[in-house]
Amino acid sequence: MKNQKGLGLIGTIFLVIIIAIVVFAVVYFLRLQTEKEALEDLKTDMLLVQAKVKTIAGDYTLEDEDTKVLQGTKLSEMEDQEEIKEFLEKELFDPEEKGKQYYVLNQEDLNNLELTQVQLEEGTFYIVEYTQAQVYITKGFEYVDGNTYYEIKEIENLEVEE
Repeated sequence: MKNQKGLGLIGTIFLVIIIAIVVFAVVYFLRLQTEKEALEDLKTDMLLVQAKVKTIAGDYTLEDEDTKVLQGTKLSEMEDQEEIKEFLEKELFDPEEKGKQYYVLNQEDLNNLELTQVQLEEGTFYIVEYTQAQVYITKGFEYVDGNTYYEIKEIENLEVEE
């Protein structure tokens, strides 16, 4: 018999471990990048909606009570919809607060506002408050800490840790 040279059992095990570590590192990095991109996309979309809300709010005054300029559907008119009902159960704000103008924006409303680059998933809405230019998303963003964030102020402060 010839003397065969090659990887022994220990060398093969070591090689498999190295390959597994590289694969896990690549998967972790890709997951992190995907999560980071999703967060940045959501931030950008919410900031675009907020900017449009501020622009519209500039044309609206509480004294006028002229809500024709406000876009979307009044929150009070959509409280029976399941997604809105679930969102309101989280009690992130008081929809009955005096002087506040809460409206629901769906994809059609966003398109009418010339925000066609902002795309909503099926069953997801933006809830906007025109007097303070607050923006909420009904689906929320699930962060790595296990919490779900809905308000633009909170989502803006999130960073994906590497």
